[in-house]
Amino acid sequence: MNNYNNLISGRIIRDMSEGVMVLGLDGTMKYLNGAAENILGLSPGSWNKKRFAQLFFGNLENDDFNQTILDAVYDADSKHENLVSYHTDDKIRQLNVLTSYLRDGDQKIGIIVVLNDVTELEEMRFRHLQEITFMLNSFVTALSTAIDERSHYTANHTKNMVLMGEAFLKWLDETDHPWRFDEDRKRAFLMSVWLHDVGKLTVPLEIMDKATRLGNELERVENRFEKARLLNKIAVLEGRISEEEFAKNQLSMQDSLQLIHRINGGGILSDVDMEAVQALSTLSYTNEDGTEAPLLTEGEITQLSILKGTLTADERAIMQSHVTATRTILDHVHFPGEFSMVPEWAGAHHELLNGMGYPRHLHGDEIPREVRLLTLLDIFEALTAKDRPYKKPMLLDRALDILHNMVNEGSLYKDTLELFEESRAWETILSSDTP
Repeated sequence: MNNYNNLISGRIIRDMSEGVMVLGLDGTMKYLNGAAENILGLSPGSWNKKRFAQLFFGNLENDDFNQTILDAVYDADSKHENLVSYHTDDKIRQLNVLTSYLRDGDQKIGIIVVLNDVTELEEMRFRHLQEITFMLNSFVTALSTAIDERSHYTANHTKNMVLMGEAFLKWLDETDHPWRFDEDRKRAFLMSVWLHDVGKLTVPLEIMDKATRLGNELERVENRFEKARLLNKIAVLEGRISEEEFAKNQLSMQDSLQLIHRINGGGILSDVDMEAVQALSTLSYTNEDGTEAPLLTEGEITQLSILKGTLTADERAIMQSHVTATRTILDHVHFPGEFSMVPEWAGAHHELLNGMGYPRHLHGDEIPREVRLLTLLDIFEALTAKDRPYKKPMLLDRALDILHNMVNEGSLYKDTLELFEESRAWETILSSDTP
């Protein structure tokens, strides 16, 4: 005992606020200062000549602490440091445990353990982390809301996805499903849902909100038809054309304008309608200077020729660019620890298993399960949304049929859709009696 007292300079060690414990290489307790006795919940001297295992192995809650000490005993040549929870009868402390070896000359004679009670510091750090996380979540929610509300037609898109995502994760917990997420992964996943459309900030509203094939161009077309009618009327008054020719021209333009209005509304363009649109490209009128001008420009014919939806190929490319923009924007943000995967997940929500998605054309297992779920929620919400100008909301059965078709064609994972159906997570956004 005297050798140990000499080595640790008695009084200095006794008065330290840090706990100091010395063990022999056989695990025998050699010395504890008062701070160590207090931290470890031992009465003064109760540890003397006892083995470490006798004193501490009875409490299984302290396995991390015990293992840290054992690691030092078995590997005395290395320093060991660990942050562990330590349980006594009345308290749970957070301890920083630092171990090293003691020498007498060249001979190793024991292990010294320094114990710092960092409970208050860890509690402060935890509260600080909670405050930062709360602030981050509040900012993300506000940003996502601003993105959705930028477009009148997608005001509830992200909120609905989050509601379904939360319901799905809750169902995984309640059923103890192997797919269940730990708390860190839940937070990261939901944040990626909130931020998945941040790139839409870069998409012009005339494309975001384009409800018809012609969009804002329809008024220009109508004005041109009216101009042609007035010029024809002037031609009648000046005797350049007859009343019969005027009436014939007027009827033809009325029929053409009715066709334009019908096709402009959206839906899938039939072969017959496509032929009718191409015929419109041959229509012309006589301008004020006597030159012939087309009633519809090449761009307007292209827009009216859109087979499905309301966007041309160029407009669709701009719309799809929001995914790349999402990744670019989020890559400029430092997402710490548990949130580090948010940019990747959010920036991949249009990838499909068969490689037909975008922007990276990922295949199969290149797509994490979190992205598979995010993609499914995005598609389902879009199919059933009640606020899209270019289509009516689909009934539940029809939406699920489309998702099953996407599974059959290799776009979506079968197990993801099956779990989604089992969870009935959609009931958070759709009426429970939705057919």
